[in-house]
Amino acid sequence: MTIERAFVRIKEGQVHYRRTMEKIGGRPLVTLHMSPVASSFLVNLLDTLDDGSRRLIAPDTLGNGDSAPLFKKVAEIPDFAEALGRVLDALGVDEIDLYGVRTGSMIATELALQQPDRVKRLILDELTVPGPARSTGEVGVPCPPPDAIGSQIDWAFHVMKDHWAFYPWWSRDAEHRNPWNMPDPMELHNQAVAVLKAIRTFGNAYQAAMKWDRDVRLPHLKVKTMVLHEPTGAIYPDMRPTAAVIPDCVYRELPPGDTTQPAKARAITAWLNES
Repeated sequence: MTIERAFVRIKEGQVHYRRTMEKIGGRPLVTLHMSPVASSFLVNLLDTLDDGSRRLIAPDTLGNGDSAPLFKKVAEIPDFAEALGRVLDALGVDEIDLYGVRTGSMIATELALQQPDRVKRLILDELTVPGPARSTGEVGVPCPPPDAIGSQIDWAFHVMKDHWAFYPWWSRDAEHRNPWNMPDPMELHNQAVAVLKAIRTFGNAYQAAMKWDRDVRLPHLKVKTMVLHEPTGAIYPDMRPTAAVIPDCVYRELPPGDTTQPAKARAITAWLNES
C-alpha cells in the first residue's frame, strides 16, 4: 500500500499527518516520532508496518514539522497528549494501538493515562529511566534565532548529526559516543529540514520532554504495554529499567545488533498480531 500525507484541523490550526490510503478494518496503529523531528522520521517504520493488516496514522506533534503549535507557549507533555486526543477525535478514530519513540513515547504514555479506554496496546521505544536531563541537569544548547547569516541552519544540521553521534546529543565526549554509523547525508538533511520547518516552535515539545517525570508517570500505566530492547547493550538504550517500573510490561528483544526501523516494525507487528 501507499503512505500519503494529509492535514486535519483542530482549534490550534492544521495538523499534518501521514496515513495509509486504504481504509482497513480493525484497530489503527498510531505512531509518534521523537523530538525535534517530525513524522518523516518514521517513514521506514511505516513502510515495514504497512502489511495491509491495520490502518497507520503518524501525526507531526503540534509545533513540529508541518503541524500548528499548541496555544500554550510553555506546555507540558500531558498538553501534547490531550491535543493528540483531539486530533484523533477530528479523524474519527476511536480505539487505537499506540507506538512512540523518545518524546513520542512520553506523549503516548500520557494519552494512555488520560484515555485508557482508547489506547488498547502501547509500545514504548528508546525511553530510558531515568532520563538524561534528570541525571545531568542539562537540556542542550538552544537554537539561535534566525539571523542574516542563517545560524539556525548550521545549528539544525549539527544538532541532528549529534543526535546520531551521542546520547544525549549535547554530551559530546567519548563516554556518550554512539557506536553505530552515521546516516547518509540526505537523511541528515531531511531531519534538519524537519527541524527548520518549525524553527520557532519545535523546542516547546523538546523542553516539555526534558521536564517529564518518566519514572513517576510510567508506573501508573494500566494498558497492555511492550518495550523494545536490543540485547547486546552496545548500540541501544537499556530498556530493562523502563520495563521494570511498568506494571505487567511485556519485554521484547530486537535481533542482536539490529536496531533498524524494519526490525522494530517486525517486533511490533508480531506482538500486535498475538491477540
